[in-house]
Amino acid sequence: MGTIFNIQRYCLHDGDGIRTNVFFKGCPLRCIWCHNPEGLSQKREISYNAEKCTLCNRCIDDCPGRSIEDGHFELDRSKCSLCGKCIENCPNSANELIGREVSADEVMAEVVRDKIYYKTSGGGMTLSGGEPSMQAEFALELVSKAKDQGIGVAIETCGIGSREFYEKCSEEGVTFLFDIKCIDSNKHKELTGVANGKILDNLRYLFSVDADVIIRLPMIPGINDTDEDIKSLCDFLLENAGKYRYAELMPYHSFGASKAKKVGAKSPFVCADATDTQKEIWRKRFEKNGINVKISR
Repeated sequence: MGTIFNIQRYCLHDGDGIRTNVFFKGCPLRCIWCHNPEGLSQKREISYNAEKCTLCNRCIDDCPGRSIEDGHFELDRSKCSLCGKCIENCPNSANELIGREVSADEVMAEVVRDKIYYKTSGGGMTLSGGEPSMQAEFALELVSKAKDQGIGVAIETCGIGSREFYEKCSEEGVTFLFDIKCIDSNKHKELTGVANGKILDNLRYLFSVDADVIIRLPMIPGINDTDEDIKSLCDFLLENAGKYRYAELMPYHSFGASKAKKVGAKSPFVCADATDTQKEIWRKRFEKNGINVKISR
């Protein structure tokens, strides 16, 4: 069994072709710009959308964690038992349970529905999150079952998992969508809560076994896009030229901020979405340092 928070069909930007993305709950990093804060905790949690709430009070009955103070709704998550009554009682769908326990067979039943599209487009299943390596046994079970079905698998990863996990995935022919958020280890720890020594070691291992790797570079304006940041990324990519398929810029967007508020997660960094002009500036700066990059949507 594993814990996921979404299965999204007909995805076009997380690997080759048409894909079904399976979003795992749980991530050891705490990136200050996190785009999927509902995937940080591996536990199920209540999402509360204040914009839909009319303060009707129906969710307060029998709930020790809910109250209305000075015309504002308050939710003490430490007292939430995830009983689901607030979801049942809300007439406006302001409350939602994020996360569900599922078996690998349940996930695959969804994934195989679009098998014909994978075959014609070169697509497959992408394990995302959260961080799939934090539920390594479940992720590997899905990889095995997909292989039995003739479905290719890609894994979006921050690279923090165990060496054994990456070894087994590479042996199964998985495509790795591998994030490099920052080369400087001290800055990486400041921005994500975790140093990047293990991450880069795992990436170098994948290079050494000729794994199928696509490098993904989250670009956050004013945070990890200084001249020094980009130069160090380019130096690393040049040093390992030919060992990965291509590098892809992942421009910042602010969607994560509203989702963080709904699940009570911290969102310490918010800025305007990266513009087309900003993306072009980034692309030229990488090219100046000898690296051609693709730009994600």
